[in-house]
Amino acid sequence: MLRTAILAAVSAIVVSSCMSTQETSEVSNLTFSERLATPRIPPVDPQDPTLSEAQTSLLASRPDFNLYKTLAHHPGLYDSWSPMGRFILSGSSIPPRYREIVMLRMGWLCQAEYEWSQHARIAQDDVGFSDEEIRAVATGKDAGNWDLIEQTLIQMVDDLRYEASISDEVWNILAEEFNEREIMELVYTAGQYQLVSMVLNATGIQLDPVLRHTLPTDLPLPPLAGKATLPRSDAARLSIETFEEMSADRQAALANYNRNGKIPNLFAVLSKNPDLMKSHMGFLGYLNRESELTDRWRELAILRTAVLMGINYEWSYHSQSALEAGLREEQVQATLIGSTAPGWTNEDAAILRAAEDLRREAFITDATWAELSEFMSQKQKFELVFLIGGYSLTGLTINAFGIPLDPGRTGIPN
Repeated sequence: MLRTAILAAVSAIVVSSCMSTQETSEVSNLTFSERLATPRIPPVDPQDPTLSEAQTSLLASRPDFNLYKTLAHHPGLYDSWSPMGRFILSGSSIPPRYREIVMLRMGWLCQAEYEWSQHARIAQDDVGFSDEEIRAVATGKDAGNWDLIEQTLIQMVDDLRYEASISDEVWNILAEEFNEREIMELVYTAGQYQLVSMVLNATGIQLDPVLRHTLPTDLPLPPLAGKATLPRSDAARLSIETFEEMSADRQAALANYNRNGKIPNLFAVLSKNPDLMKSHMGFLGYLNRESELTDRWRELAILRTAVLMGINYEWSYHSQSALEAGLREEQVQATLIGSTAPGWTNEDAAILRAAEDLRREAFITDATWAELSEFMSQKQKFELVFLIGGYSLTGLTINAFGIPLDPGRTGIPN
């Protein structure tokens, strides 16, 4: 059968093959940094009389978890991001069992104990996972009694984390089992929880008293992520229709992106799931127009993330945006090398290192955090992590869906 043949191919995929020889050598003798035992950004006290109305409102409508008490420092940022989280948790069409497998697997690969513990609780209390099944998610696709789809979802997360895309073998199984909207929601779930893991790890959010699951310590650690090396195809995996061919709800979602009937390929694809697209673009809109990050910092972080993840579409636009933000052409090209390229200011290099740290281990090292703290406020550091996580999520969707470059655009230089 087709599925049996594809499963055999999927089983042959090894995570280390997702990295080039150079990248493998760069990370092979490294391991995850020790996670924080105390928070870098302490949670707010809900009883603090100096809290703003926005902070009080956020906390009043959320459980008493350190996650929300930390995010309450910056309610505007949280409000821009939370619609996407709510959609994935309660508006998605993905069965809860599949959703939790994807979330837990990404938490394991990112070594995000808070994310793992919260979703182990949800998986057990709300979905019916046993302790053995939760542990099996960390062991991987060959553990436990996973069926074909569950094995494929675990491999999908591995592909997305290490290769910033999905292999043809995995895609073929997904396309046989799920429709386009469902595949989009699966990819978004993985990308959202990579972002969540980055935020939890980088800010040092500590476990709440009610959480009992911790990351398994008797299993081999997952690999670190290197530079994605899978060649990018120009063939779209999801169909791209003209504006006239789209349904009314898609046309409405594209009102702000329609240029005389021409729609950029990214939005033409994302509009297949209008609610998800709206939440995604609202979040990116905050990061690009309302955050306290300078244009230069933002473009440096996005370009380096695009290089590390092989996101040609992001590069094609942000290499131009970077010039408009004041970077010189040689500096745009130097993001291909990263923080070790000569000529960067201390600030530039720290921004690039933050992108490299988050790509490598979904964490910002103590040294990089200290460098950032020399010139960035708490809110700016918060926003930087969300920016890199948010554009990493966007990149996963671009690569996984095979979104081709728009006419006249060029990708990452070879």
